[in-house]
Amino acid sequence: MNLTKDLEQVKLELQIAPLIDVVFLLLIYFMVTASLVKKEGDISFILPASIPQKEIVAVPVEVQIEIDADGTVVIEGMQFQKGDVLLNGMVTQIMGLRQMAASQKSPFFVTLLPDNHARHRRIINVMDACAAAGVESLTFSKGT
Repeated sequence: MNLTKDLEQVKLELQIAPLIDVVFLLLIYFMVTASLVKKEGDISFILPASIPQKEIVAVPVEVQIEIDADGTVVIEGMQFQKGDVLLNGMVTQIMGLRQMAASQKSPFFVTLLPDNHARHRRIINVMDACAAAGVESLTFSKGT
């Protein structure tokens, strides 16, 4: 067989010209895309200046009262069981928070968050307790 003899006679050459063309195309591609990237130092921004505040901004005090399906009322981490109809402890708590907001000259809001299955009688009990505490701004929000 002359196969080995034919392989020895074939001279293998590496074509350099296409390789150089590919390298130049890659170099041009990376040079063009690198110029589009914005450097971090080129980003302009304005630092905040110390501007004196002309008037005091009143931050409102908001109290959220949750009413569970079993009648438990939760306000600021304090729980009132369903047997407590008058909610005297809650009235005292709300009055203290309202006085705190008044001393800070801030608006005072109460938001009720009743459960979808909470009894209406319990919601009315909580509303009566809020009225006894002198709450003027009472809103409802969707409960769980």
